[in-house]
Amino acid sequence: MSGRDPRYPSQRSVGQCERFDPGLLVARHQFYERAWPTPAYIAYVRRHVLDVGLISDFVGGTAVMSVVDCGNGRFDWDATGSRYDAFVCEAYDVDGETTIDIVAWPVDGPGHVLTMFGRAPLLGLWHALNPATYTLGKALVMHRTPLDWLKAGCAGAAVVTPRLAARQLMDIPGPIAARDRAHARELLRMAHSVVDDEQIVVAAADNARAA
Repeated sequence: MSGRDPRYPSQRSVGQCERFDPGLLVARHQFYERAWPTPAYIAYVRRHVLDVGLISDFVGGTAVMSVVDCGNGRFDWDATGSRYDAFVCEAYDVDGETTIDIVAWPVDGPGHVLTMFGRAPLLGLWHALNPATYTLGKALVMHRTPLDWLKAGCAGAAVVTPRLAARQLMDIPGPIAARDRAHARELLRMAHSVVDDEQIVVAAADNARAA
């Protein structure tokens, strides 16, 4: 990645994406079969002023399509449940080129982020873990939603799966820039949720001495 914007992943070879995961391979194939530039997609892109040519380098395929909310932050194409139109894209791994999940959010609710497999911690994962992001004391810009991240040209990162994101952010090599104080508190609560308070106990010997 030398000499390149650290946001940019390297060029992907055709078919390099699923770590040979059959389920993800099938899901991604179905996604590309259905990902047509429908009027709803064109309207969404125009409404949010998204540069499709740019964001495709960071999230692969994009579409607005009908999905089923399966609960627990998951979605599917054809399951039984609440159905609505959502913006759908791919999530890349830390190498910036391997698809690890498919991400969706309702066209009118960008804060309700879903994944198909529950594997993606962040969009912009490679940026979050790239030491070049933090050169000269710079911070990782965290956006409130994946849509905000897309609108910012995919600079920084955005939370997809809070539990996984909290663990991942504990390993980043630099500071995190929240959007405001409320967003900072939200990220802190998310980080705190990784550790269950009941897991932290006082050793029996120390407890006896304290008594």
